Amino acid sequence: MKITLLIGSLAGGGAERVVCNLANYLADIGHEITILTVSDKQTYKINDNVRHVVLYGESNSKLPHQIINIIRLYRMNRYFRKENVDIYLTFLPKLTSFILAQRRFIKCPIILAERADPGTFCAASEKNQKIFEKYYPHADGYIFQTEDAREYYRTHGINVENSVVIPNAINPEFIRPQYQGKPRNAIVGAGRLTEQKNFSLLINAFAEVSKTYPEYELEIYGEGPLKNDLINEAKVLGIAEKVKFQGYVKNLGDRIQDATLFVLSSNFEGMPNALIEAMALGMPVISTDCPAGGSKFLIKNKKNGLLVPTNDINAMVDAISYILKNSKKAKEMAQLAYNVGDELQFDKVYDKWNEFIFAVCKGEKN
Repeated sequence: MKITLLIGSLAGGGAERVVCNLANYLADIGHEITILTVSDKQTYKINDNVRHVVLYGESNSKLPHQIINIIRLYRMNRYFRKENVDIYLTFLPKLTSFILAQRRFIKCPIILAERADPGTFCAASEKNQKIFEKYYPHADGYIFQTEDAREYYRTHGINVENSVVIPNAINPEFIRPQYQGKPRNAIVGAGRLTEQKNFSLLINAFAEVSKTYPEYELEIYGEGPLKNDLINEAKVLGIAEKVKFQGYVKNLGDRIQDATLFVLSSNFEGMPNALIEAMALGMPVISTDCPAGGSKFLIKNKKNGLLVPTNDINAMVDAISYILKNSKKAKEMAQLAYNVGDELQFDKVYDKWNEFIFAVCKGEKN
């Protein structure tokens, strides 16, 4: 089949990584794969047998942004009308709304892949709510990361009879023997430095924990627009020397596998890759129980990790302190967390994508 995947770029977040991994897998099993991106920004690698079409590369452009967007719009419409495609997969809201708005011009099926919390998207603005209600019902199939996300669509009037829930696969680089040495005195978090990830919660909780456990440091991996604000927050709290902003690294598994604890402090997530990867390394983990239910799908509370309410500093302080105080229990939870590697194997997960794509392309109901 000729399959086109739509996404903004190949840089940065979890959706972009999933698109690259999925494209590589589908191409390797014989499909003709194109990734259509708005910009030329790229972090993740795609194989040589995957075609990458960029609507307009802004990296070296001196044109005004408004002109660039007009060019992109024209080229995208031309792609929809000229390219011979068997099925489209769309990721992230802006491109999803755009391709579904062009539905009458596109003869092949369109699958909408929901990668975050639809409730947060709709609550952000009245415009988003209208986009969701007007365009999202026109997809031919839906792929969700969690049952909660699918339920949101269902309860808001979208027919999701032809849908499937598929959690994220583990990045193969995180499949490795569990670290068996003595953990170093480090608490780690990873993700884009944005409001969604709420690293402010983690920093403030760490400031409290540090009063009892001064030997520990906090390492934050990732880049983003809030970096300077978070650095200043650590200074105000008097813990600047203990909070290490490590930036974006390609060998994250190597850098964090010997840490004492991984913490996800997000306000909302789809299926958090960073949490999956930390569990696959066999680390003790704490996560906010954030919508749309990815964390609670992965963590069975007090068995293979700890769940805390979103934006609850006291609960976060208590959870971190519990792990640092109870090393034996933390090790038991980490061992159970390590089993996620068997449950979310790369080939198993992406084969489910392939099966659903085939079914939608043939007009079959899941």
